[in-house]
Amino acid sequence: MRPRPILWIIFLATGLGVQAAEQPVPSKLTGSKIFLSGAQITRKASLSLTSGSSTLVFTGLPQGLDPQSIEVTGKGGFTILSVNHRVNYLTESPKKQEIADLQDRIKKLEHDYNVERGIQQVWENEEQLLAKNSAVAGQQNGLTATQLQAVNDYVRDRLKAVKIGWLAQQEKLTDIGNAADKLRQQLAQLQAQAPRPTSEIFVEIDAPATVNASFVLTYFTANAGWTPAYDLRARSVDGPVELLMKARIVNNTGEDWDKVDLILNSGNPTLGGVMPMLSPWVLDRPIMLQTIQSAGRTRSNKALEAPAAMAEDALGSSRDLEQEEARFELGNTVVYRTTTFEFGIDAPFSVPSDGIAHTVGVKTLSIPATYRYYAIPKLDKDAFLYARTTGWEDLDLLPGDANVFFEGTYVGRSYLDLGRPQDTLEISLGRDKGVVVERVKRKDYSEKPVIGGKRTVTIAWDLTVKNNKSTAIDLVIKDQMPVSPMSEVEVKLEEDGGAKVDKDKGLLTWERHIAAKGTEKLGFTYSVKHPKDQPVMLE
Repeated sequence: MRPRPILWIIFLATGLGVQAAEQPVPSKLTGSKIFLSGAQITRKASLSLTSGSSTLVFTGLPQGLDPQSIEVTGKGGFTILSVNHRVNYLTESPKKQEIADLQDRIKKLEHDYNVERGIQQVWENEEQLLAKNSAVAGQQNGLTATQLQAVNDYVRDRLKAVKIGWLAQQEKLTDIGNAADKLRQQLAQLQAQAPRPTSEIFVEIDAPATVNASFVLTYFTANAGWTPAYDLRARSVDGPVELLMKARIVNNTGEDWDKVDLILNSGNPTLGGVMPMLSPWVLDRPIMLQTIQSAGRTRSNKALEAPAAMAEDALGSSRDLEQEEARFELGNTVVYRTTTFEFGIDAPFSVPSDGIAHTVGVKTLSIPATYRYYAIPKLDKDAFLYARTTGWEDLDLLPGDANVFFEGTYVGRSYLDLGRPQDTLEISLGRDKGVVVERVKRKDYSEKPVIGGKRTVTIAWDLTVKNNKSTAIDLVIKDQMPVSPMSEVEVKLEEDGGAKVDKDKGLLTWERHIAAKGTEKLGFTYSVKHPKDQPVMLE
């Protein structure tokens, strides 16, 4: 029976030896490659390794990291045997001081509320006691009228004091409750910064001798991302468009990025990179054959075009997948890859883990542009200014919202639409009150007598453009005439006023160069012949 304690001692010593081999390693977050959805985090650590096997534990990592994305590399005379991951629910991320302060203030207000509520309950108890005593006094026959009046006066005075005291306490409770609600709302804004469980990465190491080692950890987390945004500034209609590209970065990972190197990537790893495949399409309803075939040709063609283009790019491209080309764009670096491009922010930038968008400037471009005004007076009396530019494909831009400034004034918000294939990019610069467009129905409206059961109506419109600006402008005006899908209703354009006419759509387009302070008059006339018993909309 003696050996058993010895065996337990040996087992315990072995266990202690294993535990002693686990070495916590602090690491510093040095960089973040942010995708449109998600981010790849880089951490670095340095330490001295003793000879033999040991387990390094990199602690304080975010709970939401993807275990499949963990990569650990090192420099030094040692071998990495294995890398494992686990979530530590007992060790949370540090609590932000602002959150702690708010929680302390809320706790104090809740205590004050309870105290004031207790005082208010004292007033309520006194009111109940006065009511009971007053009832008892009224039932006693031995009281004289003078004594009974004195009791009533006393009760009345005390009830008055009780009501005043109760209302004063209620006002205090209301003020304390309002203050606590504001603090709770502010605290709710900071819930993204609340403490969370952390992750740990275990790295098994084997070193033949004592060595100084350095490690680089990378992992992916989905709780971050960035969206592009722009500031567009046009000083005048004869100058370029100044474009400032910005990035709205959101960090909700649970770890602050404090003065780290940021790289913005145009990719989205969460979408997956596996090319879709087509499965056999079997028709099981002959009655729908014609409709399905028609829709199928369209869908099949579209479905096949994308994979074919992808395959051609993957197999026929002469560019090396690892080849990169760097170019500098007025401040930050643009790195081109085979399927994505990246923007490097030159200065270290801080993004706290608060779930709020933080804006950083990416690059500034001066884009040569031509300017043109557009007007549809039937829908809007204002003229809209657009900047037109070509070659925008080489500017490495992404679709996004834009703040528009013209002649030093904020004119509104627009959207940089880059999702459609187009040679010319048109950027809306908003309304320009310096150009006035009027649309007036001509007075010589006519309606011919009914002939053969049909009525003919002729309508004319006059358009007047006034350029109140000190510079000449190019203006495109659009209007329309009705289009009839019925053979019994005939539409005829009697006068086009020099417009380009799209008869199928009924569109009329004028392109005019209007001098400074100049005026242009346009007009058109159309007639509609329709059955007298079939009214139609003519305007």
